Amino acid sequence: MQVVVQVMVLVVVGVVLIAGTLIFQLCFSSVFDKMLSNKLLLVPGSNTLESFKSPPVPIFMQFWLFNVTNSEAVLEGAVPVLQQVGPYTYEEKQQKYDLIFHDQEGSVTYLQNKTFYFREDLSEGHKENDQVTTINAVMMSLGAKLEALSSALRVPIEIWFVRFDVKPFVTKSVGELLFHGYDEPLLKQLASLTNDPIHATGKFGFFYPKNNSNDGTYTVYTGVKDMAVYQNIVRWRGKENLEFWKKDMWGGNSCNLLNGTTGNQFPRPMSKHEKLWLYTAELCRSIYAEFQKEVTHGHLTLYRYVLPAQLLSDAPENYCYCHDNFTCRASMINVSPCRKGAPVVMSTPHFYQGNPKDAQEVVGLNPQEKEHETYLDIEPTTGVTFRAAKRIQVNMVLRRYGNLPSFRNVPNLILPVLWVNESAEVPLERTAALHRTLTLPFTLVDVATGILVTLGVALIVVAIVKVIVALRGRKPNKKWKVEKDKDLSVTEKLNDRNYS
Repeated sequence: MQVVVQVMVLVVVGVVLIAGTLIFQLCFSSVFDKMLSNKLLLVPGSNTLESFKSPPVPIFMQFWLFNVTNSEAVLEGAVPVLQQVGPYTYEEKQQKYDLIFHDQEGSVTYLQNKTFYFREDLSEGHKENDQVTTINAVMMSLGAKLEALSSALRVPIEIWFVRFDVKPFVTKSVGELLFHGYDEPLLKQLASLTNDPIHATGKFGFFYPKNNSNDGTYTVYTGVKDMAVYQNIVRWRGKENLEFWKKDMWGGNSCNLLNGTTGNQFPRPMSKHEKLWLYTAELCRSIYAEFQKEVTHGHLTLYRYVLPAQLLSDAPENYCYCHDNFTCRASMINVSPCRKGAPVVMSTPHFYQGNPKDAQEVVGLNPQEKEHETYLDIEPTTGVTFRAAKRIQVNMVLRRYGNLPSFRNVPNLILPVLWVNESAEVPLERTAALHRTLTLPFTLVDVATGILVTLGVALIVVAIVKVIVALRGRKPNKKWKVEKDKDLSVTEKLNDRNYS
């Protein structure tokens, strides 16, 4: 009876160990998933919120400018000859502030300042005072706006150009062309008409005065209500949709939708089969990326997403972004609707993925995938961007605006001004820490599962051995009794034989 109890106890404990351990292993994934989601929530006092407000990862902006080496000849109709100069590297600091949480919606509204510091040590010998000849963006913008005016009104405009010595090309330092701005007296004259405070400064730069400034309020989901939309943009500048673009080919407003995140974080877990949506203020629209391949960064395996060629292709689904027939080209988007009418065309660097004819309208472009492709490398379990390179080119429309004498002989084309690579990469030591966070719990669970399952199996085996031993212990007694009876029988026969 004692053996039976022992066997039953061993079997029950063994089965419970095996079953319980396997069930825990199956449930642990969802438990860990819930714990990870809770850790990512944007809530007051969390470490994630602090990283959200001020990203700890170094961000760099590298600029390459196109120096027009034959500007005088271009005014007579020659093909522009461009010399790419750079990189001019700036370190970018981001700081989110004035956070307002909306608990009922599960979102947070904030402003974000971006500040840029020139890093000469990372600029390969280039300096901010290097001189570059490029298009006069102020003059081009005026020409585009005044093209629709009557010829009688164009004459005083041309007189203004002469009075202020405004010419289609300018030669300025890199620092002035980018963030510092250069004096442009014509802008002060226009300020009384436009009521634009930037014009009142009398300065112009392609990124002036963006240094230490923001581009409006963002409202994003915190994940408290639903992690499936984590950090997706709810509103930008207080509005749920954009107002820049036309109806799409189906008559809807899809081109004005605010889709996706700002690009630093995405809803988890990532899927190779789903598009990755993000909003970029530079293009004034939402864009998407598609999975390309797996890449490694330290111990981590990341998903690389790239912008597909069809995103900016010359196709019917993109006609809602077309401002005019002249600039409606592959790899480009005319952003004048969100740039106060300025004839600015954003594109991929060197018109990568565009029509080769556009690159051949000037001399000096050489589109290359490795140099000019935009990509994001994302850790699929957390949805965190660990490495990224956002590459965008700024172009101006060069045209014979309204037969103004200054533009009478220039070629009609899209003229590259500069391109920028905004990049970030999480240091390898942080990838090692995340790898431990993501793998160590599962490794410990796997080891514990192995040990406990082995122990459970061992207990069951012990129980089986005990049963066998018990059975064998009974059989020898029975055999001994049979043999004893047999011996007695033989003895009796011998005795009978001896005494008969």
